[in-house]
Amino acid sequence: MSTRHRTLLLTSAIVMGTLVAQVAGPTAAQGGPSLQGPLVVGTLLPVTGDLAVLGPPMVAGAELAVADINDAGGVFGEPVQLAQGDSGTDSFVAGQTVDALLAAEADVIVGAASSGISLSVIDQIVGSDVIQFSPSNTGPEFTNYPDSGLYFRTSPSNTLQGEMLAELIVAESSTAAVVYRNDGYGVSITEPFAAKYADLGGQPPTLIPYAPGQVDFTDEVAQIVAADPDAVLVVSFDESAPLITTMHSQGVGPAQRNVWGVDGFIGGAPPLGGIGFLVPDPSILAGLRGTVPSADFESIPTFTDRLDAAIGGSAAPYVYGVETYDAIVITALAAVAAGSDDPTRIADEIVGVTRNGDGCTSFADCSELLAEGANIDYEGLGGPYEFNNCGDPTKTSFAIAAYDGGPEPFNSEFVFPTTDNLTTGPLACQLPDTLADVLDSIIPQGGPGSNGLYAKLESGNYAAFINQVEAKCCLPSKGKLFTRAEADNLISLASEFL
Repeated sequence: MSTRHRTLLLTSAIVMGTLVAQVAGPTAAQGGPSLQGPLVVGTLLPVTGDLAVLGPPMVAGAELAVADINDAGGVFGEPVQLAQGDSGTDSFVAGQTVDALLAAEADVIVGAASSGISLSVIDQIVGSDVIQFSPSNTGPEFTNYPDSGLYFRTSPSNTLQGEMLAELIVAESSTAAVVYRNDGYGVSITEPFAAKYADLGGQPPTLIPYAPGQVDFTDEVAQIVAADPDAVLVVSFDESAPLITTMHSQGVGPAQRNVWGVDGFIGGAPPLGGIGFLVPDPSILAGLRGTVPSADFESIPTFTDRLDAAIGGSAAPYVYGVETYDAIVITALAAVAAGSDDPTRIADEIVGVTRNGDGCTSFADCSELLAEGANIDYEGLGGPYEFNNCGDPTKTSFAIAAYDGGPEPFNSEFVFPTTDNLTTGPLACQLPDTLADVLDSIIPQGGPGSNGLYAKLESGNYAAFINQVEAKCCLPSKGKLFTRAEADNLISLASEFL
């Protein structure tokens, strides 16, 4: 169960940046701003270390987001400040950077890229009442982490990837085996895959774990052969090369079966993965497909051109540049919606600006709608996101990367999970989130604490009652997530009305 306490949970260098851009006119906020200072965005991104290859598009994405926000008038008429820092791939380096960003009075720290590094600093960040917003963390442990409602991510949890794979594979194959790395990464995809696959009508899959770092897969492949499944899902990192090579030699490889992989090895080139460069003969991979959380870069050529220009060369494969950009824009829009740069107030609005409102695709357009008093649904470059109360996106784009015999995959299509709002399972927080859900949960019909409210409602008048309460108490509607204080006020007013 999520520990978010402000939202009603029913539902080794440090490079410090400077002010990025001048602003135009002011941006209005409903109710007026209550600023303590300008919105300060800190970044905790891999400039050095093993993941430094990810750094350039992420850093460029942050710079472009701040530039676009400031070109549109900034937040409350003030330019957003950008303070950039290096996460490295070392918790000591990351911790020092976080100290510097907190000293710079960052309201949000965007990063880290690595789930492990984020876990090493999350308490340091949220314990200072500052938002942590990662563009790339996929570990499921963040979903219900005791983060005081201050952790968010634009990259989907591995849980969502597992469910996405189940939807794709069960549509083609009624039996499946999963060969998976027996660690946090492998289990976090395999368990939700197995549950979802069976829920969708497939036979319970055969699960075959292996030890991380293993190089001989004779026994595991023999188990695949014995199970004789229609499809095989491989959940691994670079050890997928000897595994799939052995599968091919035993007649259960991509040429003979419906074989799928995951982002740990399926796409890109080393060191970002790319099994085609690791097998002796890439032609054995023909037919292999896999899911990779990714925006459709071909649909946003202007943005990728800007990323290239920002780094003075090609930023390809553009990994997490879009997610970094969107994380900052979402935060800025939440600040406008909150009327404050107080991180805790901003965090209360982050979920609401990504769902159940008027669709918009840029900071300029979305902030204009907010100034008009509208609820917004930011559908960014990598969206639509649709955050839940755990701070996880429930709608995000997955590329289906496929191999046709060459060493590099190509993106054959882009898909979105069909699981709507994840009302059950690890990502749901198992709690409703709308006004109707608030009333259902706090004043259940005939239940303790109902105060007789339902007894006073005539059959068929529930929707009218909801509308009346919203109109009277002037709270936002359209599925906006209510804070605890708002909900308490709502119920008090509803009692008076009835």
